[in-house]
Amino acid sequence: MNLIKSYFLSFLFLLVFCMQTENVFALNTDSGPVFFIGEDIIHPKGMVISVNEISKKPFYGGLGNSVPKEDLIINITLLNNGYEDQTVNVNSDFSLDMGEHHYLPLEDEFSRVKVEEVVIGANTQSRIDLTFRVVEGEKATPELLFTFLGSVVRIVCDEQLGKIVTNSDGYASSKEEVAKAAKLLIEAGRLSAAKGLCEGVLMRYPNDSQILLLMAKIYSEAGDNEQTAFYIRKIETAKMSNAEEAEEVANMALGIDYSDVAIKVLEPFYSSGLLNEDQQFLLARAYYYENQLKPSTDIISYLIGNGYNNYKAFFTMGNIYNKKYDYEQAVAYWEKAVEFNPEYSEALFNLGVGYYKLGNVSKARDYWRKVIKSNPDHRTLSVAKTALDETKDD
Repeated sequence: MNLIKSYFLSFLFLLVFCMQTENVFALNTDSGPVFFIGEDIIHPKGMVISVNEISKKPFYGGLGNSVPKEDLIINITLLNNGYEDQTVNVNSDFSLDMGEHHYLPLEDEFSRVKVEEVVIGANTQSRIDLTFRVVEGEKATPELLFTFLGSVVRIVCDEQLGKIVTNSDGYASSKEEVAKAAKLLIEAGRLSAAKGLCEGVLMRYPNDSQILLLMAKIYSEAGDNEQTAFYIRKIETAKMSNAEEAEEVANMALGIDYSDVAIKVLEPFYSSGLLNEDQQFLLARAYYYENQLKPSTDIISYLIGNGYNNYKAFFTMGNIYNKKYDYEQAVAYWEKAVEFNPEYSEALFNLGVGYYKLGNVSKARDYWRKVIKSNPDHRTLSVAKTALDETKDD
């Protein structure tokens, strides 16, 4: 047996499931699909759009037993920055998203929209009223969608949020309002703007868990693990408002290999019986990564016993039994994971490892071949090919 082969077979390792996030935004990113009132928005196709004001008026029509409605009127300005005339179809290029409901502009005789198309000449502008008949008392923040020449921009039609974003600080607003604006900016990839808002609030409330969480999320999206960890560790567990917030922190912590932090934020909610099944499994994974096998086993066994059929739970149990050198049980759990997800390449690879350790090299190689056919990620594909190369003479 050559030296390379001997080294590989002595240190044959398992793949472990870890919540890794793919970071695609740089911290200075200031472009994205979400904008606010007060911003001049340059559409990817050259049209500049801005929302000037929003108003409401009651709607008295309809049958007596129909859902009460009101007219939401959004006044916009369109500026053609190009060299050619542009045509905007008012009734099809605009729509209004209000969470559960989606609306198109009114087209009937009562609408303030009088024309279907507006031709905007080069270097000229046009001011338009869009009227949407919405369910009265809608709670969701309205978002205007402008679809033009195949590209879409969204404008959050909330005047207070618009003022927060355009002022670039949170001094004049409540931290709850700033947090709402920052979340929307993060979702849009506008990380620098979100960071500026949160930093303004932190100057007044340096220990606010919600804002610290948002700062951690900003740096997590930017791929800065060191700063993500810095803000995560500043969050005081006792001040976390609910299990969902703890889950969000725990996921970020696991994504940067801080499983001890994930345990710290989840344990109090687990002790109080406030974690749902997925959140309990998240805690079990964190215990596993910290090599605390008993609490991890206890949680996953309880979940599986109560019908929790998450294939990753069976996969983790297989890894736990492998650490206990009980390879037969490990293989049984990995096979269960593959039963639920036949293309689960990490479990297929570990089954190969398990059968190799049980002395069944032929079956191990069969599973490593299945890995290659399962469309695995680059790392899993690489180790499977290496395993096959190093065992081809056995």
